[in-house]
Amino acid sequence: MSGLAGQTSLFPPEPAPDPLLCWLWLAHVLGPASVHAGRVLDAFGGAQEAWEARDTAEFRLAAGETAALRAQQLAPEQYHPLVMRCDDLGVRILPFDDPDYPLAFSRIPDMPLVLYCTGDPLWLNEPGAVGIVGSRKPTEYGLNAAADIGGELAQSGALIVSGLADGLDSAGHRAAVKNNCPTIAVMGVPIDRTYPAANVVLRHKIEQKGCVISEYPPRSEGVGPNGFLQRNRLIAALSSALLVVEAQEKSGTMSTVSHAERYGKPVFAVPGSIYSPNSAGTNGLLRDGRARAVCSAADLLGPLGLRRQSAAAVTAKQPEPLSENERKVLSCIGPQPLGIEELCVRSGLPTAVLLGTLMKLELSGRVLCMPGKRYVIK
Repeated sequence: MSGLAGQTSLFPPEPAPDPLLCWLWLAHVLGPASVHAGRVLDAFGGAQEAWEARDTAEFRLAAGETAALRAQQLAPEQYHPLVMRCDDLGVRILPFDDPDYPLAFSRIPDMPLVLYCTGDPLWLNEPGAVGIVGSRKPTEYGLNAAADIGGELAQSGALIVSGLADGLDSAGHRAAVKNNCPTIAVMGVPIDRTYPAANVVLRHKIEQKGCVISEYPPRSEGVGPNGFLQRNRLIAALSSALLVVEAQEKSGTMSTVSHAERYGKPVFAVPGSIYSPNSAGTNGLLRDGRARAVCSAADLLGPLGLRRQSAAAVTAKQPEPLSENERKVLSCIGPQPLGIEELCVRSGLPTAVLLGTLMKLELSGRVLCMPGKRYVIK
């Protein structure tokens, strides 16, 4: 028995589940758009740590009682078939700790812990993203405005982000595709579906020069209309600025505006006729000072730090993966300017390394240097 001194069990410790399966488990435990997602990551740092703490009072406090109960009913190994299904469909799974996971989402409290992506996910961390949203039943005026302004923005290096829905969402994507420029579609349905189905061809074109993302895995059931409302927060979070082309006073578009305001993103709106119900929402944003007026792409280029480029220069642009130091620095920078000393403390990087990284990020257009060497995300 002396050989067992200090041994607490005759059995070896249970091996830790695969990290990806842990992220899928945690995402399903918390559910889409969970306000507890940020709290769980703050408390435990990652999905494996959350799995190991699932029986603790700390987990119940961070995740909430309902999720804590679900955590006992689900296990990471249950999601192995989902990984195989995504492989078969050519769907890339992007957990929170994946290098291609959009840093913009890590700055919101209700971030998706797992994304599903088709196309090239490298575009998710490119600078100069502009959300273009509006009515699903636009007027000819709205369609023309989205096509003209969206096309000019795309030609100037902006990355168009929208929801692949009918109407002005699709018009924004088509403006980018027509100019052979990248665009990102954020869907409110499972990644293996296209809604509306009429946009299947447009989706394929987006995937060739951009990407499509969803927080809903293939074959998800019961997503329903909430999927589109939850999708709206991701459009707002991914965009450096939000452009509303045409919207009624009460509409899903206005929920995207509310999310943009919540995340501190600037909102712009195209003025419309005072006699058009489709412009009541946009005109109201302008009247109440919640948005700045946009009559051409030039009104947006300055605030975004962009300038007109030749179409050839834009189409030649290809996304480059971020280095570990670049990701570390970007994760520390937000809409509020930060100085070198504070960035050194937050990033843990030596001053010389930090300055070199900031120079690369500034040259790539990802950060903006303010007076007094203070940096802000673009």
